Amino acid sequence: MNIFTKNNDEFQYFLTDIKNIITDITPLAKKEDISGLQKLITNFKIKTDDFYHENRKLNIGVVGQVKAGKSSFLNTLLFDGQEILPKASTPKTATLTKMEYSEENIIQIEYYSIEEWEVLEENARVDLDDEIYSSAREIVDMVRRNGLNPKPYLEMGTEKKKFDTYDDLISNLNNYVGEDGKFTPIVKAVTLYLNKEEFKGISIVDTPGLNDPIASRTIRTKDFMEVCDVVFFLSQAGSFLDKSDWILLSSQLPQKGVKKLVLIASKYDSGIRDILRVQEDDDIFGNDENTADNIPKACKIIKKKLKKRAKSKIDEFVQDLESRGSSNELIEVIKQCENPLMVSSLAYNMSTKLVSDYNAEEKNIYSALKQFSKDLDSDLKLLGNFDEIKTLFDEVVEEKEQILEKKAKGFIPTAKEELKTMLLAYKEKTNKRIKVLESNDREHLLEQKKSIEGQIGKIKADITAVFGELNAKLESEKSDAVRELREAGKDYLNVKERTGSKTIRTSHRVSDAKWWNPLSWFSSHTEYSSHTEHYSYCIAADAIENLRKYALEASNQVEKVFTDALQIKEVKRKLLNVVISNFDMGSEKYDSSLFRIMVEESVSAIEFPILNLDISATVNKIAGKFNGELTSASKKTALSTALSNAIMEIYDELCNKLVSSVKKFKEELGLIGHKVQDNLLTDISEEFETLLSQFENKEKEIANFKAYAEILDKKIASIR
Repeated sequence: MNIFTKNNDEFQYFLTDIKNIITDITPLAKKEDISGLQKLITNFKIKTDDFYHENRKLNIGVVGQVKAGKSSFLNTLLFDGQEILPKASTPKTATLTKMEYSEENIIQIEYYSIEEWEVLEENARVDLDDEIYSSAREIVDMVRRNGLNPKPYLEMGTEKKKFDTYDDLISNLNNYVGEDGKFTPIVKAVTLYLNKEEFKGISIVDTPGLNDPIASRTIRTKDFMEVCDVVFFLSQAGSFLDKSDWILLSSQLPQKGVKKLVLIASKYDSGIRDILRVQEDDDIFGNDENTADNIPKACKIIKKKLKKRAKSKIDEFVQDLESRGSSNELIEVIKQCENPLMVSSLAYNMSTKLVSDYNAEEKNIYSALKQFSKDLDSDLKLLGNFDEIKTLFDEVVEEKEQILEKKAKGFIPTAKEELKTMLLAYKEKTNKRIKVLESNDREHLLEQKKSIEGQIGKIKADITAVFGELNAKLESEKSDAVRELREAGKDYLNVKERTGSKTIRTSHRVSDAKWWNPLSWFSSHTEYSSHTEHYSYCIAADAIENLRKYALEASNQVEKVFTDALQIKEVKRKLLNVVISNFDMGSEKYDSSLFRIMVEESVSAIEFPILNLDISATVNKIAGKFNGELTSASKKTALSTALSNAIMEIYDELCNKLVSSVKKFKEELGLIGHKVQDNLLTDISEEFETLLSQFENKEKEIANFKAYAEILDKKIASIR
């Protein structure tokens, strides 16, 4: 099989087989069964049509949440650290950016459609705190602040602009995807066509964070993921594989046709700095395996922790996949994440510069790290680890043909597995309907319906009780967290006193006059002397480090309110047990498995909130006000006061976010509870009404179901 043959006979045979199945089952099948098979055909065509086109490129996606460091990663990997791709500081300003080869350097801008913009404007008018509406309000407000009339651009749809140099590219691109770009709020996606040999045969996409609140951009990103071949998945080292990361990695990526998955712990330097400390003569530092007094040792500690977490998460997920009978291919893709790579774009870029060329952020990092290194250039390269990344990336590009061939060979087996699973599900539902009709009569079924409706009432009460218990625990944990946040802040109030020395040089005039020589009476010379003077000082970098560590610890404490303390798995188990126990799995009256899947789906909708804390503005207040060594008592006091105020700001922000998140979460839980209840009652009633109508001609209905099951058996057996 030629993997790049557009009209592949094997594909056509497969599609014909599905169409024949549809034709054969149509007289007996339910409408939803037919539509399921038709959807399978549609999805198969979409994926294969994209694959089999002229000059098919290797699609490489860089994926992760907003602030995972995706743009910095790509700037370092592809542009030698030049900030070509602007950083998106919020989900609102994130834009899908694609890069491909072209003989001409062109920026292609894709604006929102008129319909998409109307949806945004409509959402902006909704006075709710939900991120969907607040993000829409921010985007619409940005347009107004920029004095922009969006209509001509929305009507245009796409626009192309040529550029000659990287400087031209940066200035132009910032207007369309930069945080404060004039056109940023109306841009949905950008494609960079670059006359750069490295881009031949590949298409690289810097995706918005998958926590993107703008629906139309999310759809655009998901469309790309459908045809993505290779994914570099970035997760911040400081919050490695948190809940949002794990939801994305475990539930969205592997099923989209991705054949190679690379897990990267980004912003490695931030994790390192959390455990570095100066060893004192009188402490027991050497016995603490979680701290280090040099960068190489810190790297080993953090790398070990991150790999252990990745292994644990992947093992857990693989076990779940195996229990559900997932394909070996999917499991193998997930297992590729067992050994994550650690990178720091910032550290690597610093290693390629002179200290005099560092920007403000890099200078602060330099001040914080230099005391823990004998050879900082070498340690920065160790932290950066981009030599390994570049080697891996080159290997991926070289393996283009093999990766695409593997993908092509997987189309049919994957689709056949999906088809077989679908037909088996149809058969299982059909056999259950046969069993119900054969073992019951109309009167008995009415009794069952009445009995279950009565049980539903008890289920509602039991579910309400579970949610009430959870709400009470949330309030208790919230109060404890607020108290702990305040106490934790006290540990970071003191700025470390450093010692330095300086040489003081003094001079004085000494007369050269000799009484016997009148000509020398007015001559003199200068004599110099020097001594070493010791002094104490503080630096802003230490205060900023305290601030960052407090923010990290405090954020973790808040997260525990919704994770460790509340144990979401236990909550889900309780809710499921409520339903299962009330349906009485051993009862002959009904088969509770008909409703279990629906309950599981409803309960699985419960997800704890993620609190994103941005301390950059608070940090900048200190970094911008204090520079160099602070030796005077007044400046030290001012720095200490600024740190105290900053910690209080973070405390107040986290407390406010915690209170509002708990409130919002409790409201969401109430909605989920009602959804579980309502869906149960509605679906069960509909199922019984269908069964009751079938009793009007019981024998014929049973014969039709058996004939349908027989056809399904034959079709399942024919899938090889």
